[in-house]
Amino acid sequence: MPKPEPKSPADARKRLAEALLHEMLVKKDRTTNAADKETVSVLLKLRDEISRVIVGQSPERAPVEITLGRPDGIARYFAFCFVNRDKQPLTSLADTRAPGAGVYAIYYHGEDHKAYAPVSCTETPIYVGKADPDEPFADSAERQGFALHNRLKEHARSIARASNLSMADFYFRSAVVQSGMQAAVEAFMIQLFKPIWNKEMKVCYGIGKHGDSAETRKNKRSPWDTMHPGRSWADATLEDQR
Repeated sequence: MPKPEPKSPADARKRLAEALLHEMLVKKDRTTNAADKETVSVLLKLRDEISRVIVGQSPERAPVEITLGRPDGIARYFAFCFVNRDKQPLTSLADTRAPGAGVYAIYYHGEDHKAYAPVSCTETPIYVGKADPDEPFADSAERQGFALHNRLKEHARSIARASNLSMADFYFRSAVVQSGMQAAVEAFMIQLFKPIWNKEMKVCYGIGKHGDSAETRKNKRSPWDTMHPGRSWADATLEDQR
């Protein structure tokens, strides 16, 4: 009578481990090349059986062969790193200029906007972004250039130009990231925190837009510029983006 199918992946791993141990004991005294080849063949068959049992026969459920880990785990790791850094006033950018590229988060600590009350003075950023290195494969912060600093200064200028925002209400955290990883880390952070100024949330996006003339690309005014007017190139745009 055939053995019943295992009820869970754990049962499958246990049964196959026992089978592997049995094969190893049976062949422990064999020292010829043929015996070695036979042992390898058995191990390969067991490996294949484990894969079939755990992921099933459907190709759609095949495992990813190369991974850096669970995305949510990486997101939580970087979130932990961010939370354990002191927030810095956005106004302090004028006094500091450190090299490096990577990921940053901007936080709102004000009381003037009721729409932002749920995230004000919390660990939930209002915006998460990335800054790409000057050299795509730079192996040091110095070779990455001043990407983080420059990007944060650009946002600071946008906030300063807004007629109804105060620079004193904003803080930031930043982290230098290995070149090539900044986009992945940014995506993980956005997925975890869901910052309302990020375009992925489709709420109040547009702070990251650059100053293109309204005639250049027939740009529409972003929701961020509609809610926080003041950037001259956005004010010259007559149509709001929806």
